[in-house]
Parts: sequence; C-alpha cells; structure tokens
Amino acid sequence: MERHGRYDFQSISREVIAETGKELAEVQRYFVAFWTNYRRLAEWKKILERIEKGEKKILRLRQVRDAIQEKVERHLEDTFLPLKDTMLVEDENGKKKMPPAWKLIECSWPKMKINYGPGTRNRAYQEEEDAFLIAMMHRHGYGAAERIRMEIRRAWQFRFDWYFKSRTTQDIQKRCDLLVKIVERENEEIQGDKPQAGQTETAAKPAAAEHAAEHAAEHAAAEKTAEPMAMDEDANQEQASDDDSSSSTESED
Repeated sequence: MERHGRYDFQSISREVIAETGKELAEVQRYFVAFWTNYRRLAEWKKILERIEKGEKKILRLRQVRDAIQEKVERHLEDTFLPLKDTMLVEDENGKKKMPPAWKLIECSWPKMKINYGPGTRNRAYQEEEDAFLIAMMHRHGYGAAERIRMEIRRAWQFRFDWYFKSRTTQDIQKRCDLLVKIVERENEEIQGDKPQAGQTETAAKPAAAEHAAEHAAEHAAAEKTAEPMAMDEDANQEQASDDDSSSSTESED
C-alpha cells in the first residue's frame, strides 16, 4: 500500500499474489480485515504514516506527469497544427490520421522552446539539451534518470557533446527536477493568461449594469433639463396670448 496507495487494490493484490502465491480471495479478506482492525496493531500510527507518505509521493508523480504532458502537447500543437492537413497518413483500415505522438516528438524536440524565467537558466545546459530531457521524461517517466542517461549516449545529436554525455545519473535527475519546476511555472503562467468563460460572463454583467445605470442617469438629467424649458415656452405662449387679447380690446375701443 505504501507503493501503490490504499485505493489501488488491483495493483496491491497483483503484487502480493506474485510475491506470496496467495489466492485473490485470501488477499481480499486480509485487506478488508486490515482496514477494519488496523488500530489494534501496536505501531498502527507509523504504518499509517508510511502509507500516507507513499500516497503523497504518488500524487506528486502524477502532478509531474501531467505538467510534462501539458508542455509536450502544447509544443506539438504549436509545431504541427498548421501542418495538420499535410501530415495525415493512412492506417491499416484506410483512415487518415496524424502520426503517433512519440514519432512527432522524436522529430520535433529540438524545436521545443522553454520559458526559463529569471534566474533559472543554467549556462552549462543548452536549450536543446533541456528539450531532450523533457522529451525523455515524457517517454520514460519522471525519475528514470538511468534510462535517460543511456538515451543521451545513443542520441546522434549529442555525439560531440562531451559535457552532456558525461553527466551522471544524479546530475541528470537534478537537472530534471529543475526543469519540472520551470515547466510547472510556465503552465501556471499560461493558464493564468487565459480567462475562463464563467469569469468573462461574471465580469461582463457588472459592466452591463454600470452602463445601464449611466444611461438611466443621463436620461433623467435630460428630462430635468427639458422641464424648465417647457415651462418657459408655456409661459411665453401665455404672455403672447395675453398681449394679443389686450391689443384686440384696444382696437375695438
């Protein structure tokens, strides 16, 4: 459970059966009995802490995997989306589709751009080398530093890059850790720049209400200004009619 988490019973049972030869029903009964009575164990707190520590590690690995996946997908979209119609290939059934992602990454990782940010660029590593490390983490997974080291030694792009080829497993893992932080920050910045639809509608409603209030205020002010003018016109008309009646009276006299 420390390795797979308490909820992945399928992986737990598979590993227990492989190591002990127990039947699946027997493993399932013990699993239920353990979680029903684990507080009776003398060191149940330490056991639970180890399980929770393993689950936090599993969660972190998933977050790293998702961050690398998001970075690689964004790179593939920027690189191949404009060329989508020209890159369609037919499969066994005659249907046209894009080549698999690993083939696209193989031929495009040197073009991957990395937003290092201030103070994170290491002069010892080139952007092309970092892009290769990200591509290899996407292929082999985070933490597979030994496999990545062998991929570096086999890659023809680095056949004369003695510094990169001579890095140890610890050096590669340390650089991968830093690249993961850079990629996560880049993803957060891009997600922060994209307004969500709900936020846009929420922001538009107060703006519309404010515009309606301003329009109503302008209309009320115009009506107030028009009232005195109308009263003045009525008074002028009354004065004119009085003048006309008085002049007609004088003429009759």
